[in-house]
Amino acid sequence: MTPDQMLTPEEARAIVLEHIQVLGPERVSLLDADGRVLASDILANRDNPPYDNSAMDGYAVRHQDVAQASGDAPVALVVVEDIPAGTVPQKQVGPGQTSRIMTGAPVPAGADTIVPVEDTRGEGQRIEVLEAEEPGEHIRHAGEDMRAGQPILSAGTECGPGELAVLSAVQRSFVSVYRRPRIAILSTGDELVEIEETPSEGQIVNSNTTALAAFCHAHGAEPIMLPIARDDEAAIRATIKSALKADFAVSSGGVSVGEYDFVKKVLDDLGAETIFWRVAMKPGKPLVFCTVDGIPYFGLPGNPVASMMSFLQFVRPAIRKASGYPAADWPLPEARAQIEHPVDNDGGRRQYMRATLSYRDGQLLASPAKSQGSHMISSMIGANGFVVLEPKQQAAAGDTVAVQIVGPIF
Repeated sequence: MTPDQMLTPEEARAIVLEHIQVLGPERVSLLDADGRVLASDILANRDNPPYDNSAMDGYAVRHQDVAQASGDAPVALVVVEDIPAGTVPQKQVGPGQTSRIMTGAPVPAGADTIVPVEDTRGEGQRIEVLEAEEPGEHIRHAGEDMRAGQPILSAGTECGPGELAVLSAVQRSFVSVYRRPRIAILSTGDELVEIEETPSEGQIVNSNTTALAAFCHAHGAEPIMLPIARDDEAAIRATIKSALKADFAVSSGGVSVGEYDFVKKVLDDLGAETIFWRVAMKPGKPLVFCTVDGIPYFGLPGNPVASMMSFLQFVRPAIRKASGYPAADWPLPEARAQIEHPVDNDGGRRQYMRATLSYRDGQLLASPAKSQGSHMISSMIGANGFVVLEPKQQAAAGDTVAVQIVGPIF
């Protein structure tokens, strides 16, 4: 393969991932682990529950005493003790006896069943059981959730609320997770101004840096937003050198073949190993991927939608791999959806069409944006997916097409 070869998106993604290494672990507090990937296995430090306990407010009884209880023939029992949650039983339940027990409290010796309070009547030191329970009913047994020493979370697991709850239960206030990549983001071009500046005639506001930083946040990386680099070799060289202090560098613009597209030339001057710079996709054909002193560098196209699309197809998988996510989670998730109006790709490259995905009567539907130009930033509003069309592919309304999922579907 030569750098000038036009690659398919799959070929380009595979090459990118070959050059990405999983970053080392770091120790973070429990809440900071939300959304992070565990770098080591987690074992239970004790049984959970640590003791047999009641699943109901009621009475701890011997099943043999109440096996025949009914509303017509209630069984009378003497209450020997109250056991609130957080206390230890002091008395054993003997024949004809019971202990009043609260949810979560330890089951006293001698008792093997819990009768809910609503299946009893009376109060004080004497109650009547009105309904027979199954043996062992309403008892949560020691270790039925976790056993001491049992592996409960494995390295490579993404931490969400459920995982954080388990980590709390096993008293892991700090955990080892894979480090998030730090990504330097720079945009180039004399036509760009920062958000706070007033554009002159012929200038536009730099939206790419903001969009790419937001994608970094959304997909698990830490963005470093650099100032605009003007179309000047010296300025671009200085900015790129600064960007190479991060784990990845991502630029937008200056990677085509125009007279003022200096990024590729500067990278070559810095000794970059250019792996490829063209991908057979629309939008997003010009894409430089190289390494500079071992740092992966992504030179994305300057048109806003093309830049965002290239990020999601290639930088996102790199982020996910570097962050320790399993391989199945590196690319965007894919599905099949019913297209709501006719679409066609009359070109020779795969096309990714911004679309709104939704469910109706259990069917996943795709409604592509009317405007698909790579400069149409507004087409990304509400776009939670992409319709994927192969070269020369047509689809009529109601046909099933491939889609990529970018955001939540409602």
